[in-house]
Amino acid sequence: MDNKNSTSIPTRSEVISAAKRLLPSLRERAQETEDLRSLPSKTIEDLKKEGIHKLFTPKKYGGYEMPWGTHVDVSRTLGQACGSTGWVSSVVFTHTFLFGRFQEEAQEEVWGECPDAIISTGFAGGGLAEPVDGGYKINGRWKFASGVDHADAMLVGAKLPNSKAKFNDLWLVLKKGDFKIHDTWYSEGLKGTGSKDIEISDLFLPAHRTLDMQSMSENPPGSILHNYYLYGVEFHSYFITLLAGPILGAARGVYNDYVKQTLTRVGAMMGETIIDQPQVQVHVSESLVELDTADMLIDNLCDKLHQKGLNGEAISGEFQLSAYRDLVMAGKLAHSAADRLSRMMGVSAQTGRNSVQRLYRDVRTMSTHSALHWDVSMQRSGKYIFGLPTGVPKIDNEKKVKLAAE
Repeated sequence: MDNKNSTSIPTRSEVISAAKRLLPSLRERAQETEDLRSLPSKTIEDLKKEGIHKLFTPKKYGGYEMPWGTHVDVSRTLGQACGSTGWVSSVVFTHTFLFGRFQEEAQEEVWGECPDAIISTGFAGGGLAEPVDGGYKINGRWKFASGVDHADAMLVGAKLPNSKAKFNDLWLVLKKGDFKIHDTWYSEGLKGTGSKDIEISDLFLPAHRTLDMQSMSENPPGSILHNYYLYGVEFHSYFITLLAGPILGAARGVYNDYVKQTLTRVGAMMGETIIDQPQVQVHVSESLVELDTADMLIDNLCDKLHQKGLNGEAISGEFQLSAYRDLVMAGKLAHSAADRLSRMMGVSAQTGRNSVQRLYRDVRTMSTHSALHWDVSMQRSGKYIFGLPTGVPKIDNEKKVKLAAE
């Protein structure tokens, strides 16, 4: 499905079918992907040919402006064969809905020159933006820039001098050539994401390639330029779902490959048929219901977000808490299923070339992401339930207003 023609916009089911067509080649390249510690160029080429990178690119620049949740469908499909590809297709390719919020001049400098641009991000670590005439002088180093080897542009965060901000003051748009890549990604899971460090030294960045944090969430310039809700909604509850598809897909891949391999397995010592063992039957069923439940949680969340966006409905603090809660619950279920199945395979699943252990390593690594931190999200939700301060200003302020009105 070659969609270079901007007038040819596929349906949601068509992009899912396109992702399914790539599964055999992704499996064939799985070891190459791990050895490279980055997606092979051929994989990027295939993903672009199928239009996977355009799900949330504005139609003005040849994109699809797909319903929210399509990224979960696609990355959940790709992740069944390769967790790293599932990760890049969601966590990297969908950054277009964030870049679509910037000033038109910045978008023209990237999409006008390269409509197929891949946009990576860097927020861990940080940078300093010193105001100068016409823009800012940028210095800094950022970690975990997934997909950066193939990136045409980047979004990173930076603080202003003497800033007291907890996170960042500005979002910055970088173009290829603005930053140096450091080969720092040596992970045991998600090896192929190429989530390396980047560094900038004394880079002049014009003001139109920056956006302050508040404007990124509230009435960003791109919301006027593009007639689709994704470029104007409060984005945090949307953003966290980028992690869902990859972990659900890789965990489903563990399940699929476990079942396929176990159908012909016999005991190493006694030669008994493995599928006849009651505990195997019970545990595989338990794992399947965990995966199905995780899928339902995320699909329901994305459907709600899509409808809220279409209806112009604000995201409340209470909804944001529930979104995080559902995300971490889905992640926990996915990890639980994958972990159980990997252990049930015994030593045979722990060899370097076995797909079950490879996909399980991907799941385990994804589950360590801060957005999937079980204790933090569940504690905040519990505090909210009991009327205690959560430590999140937006949520606590809304709670105060609600209590005052009662």
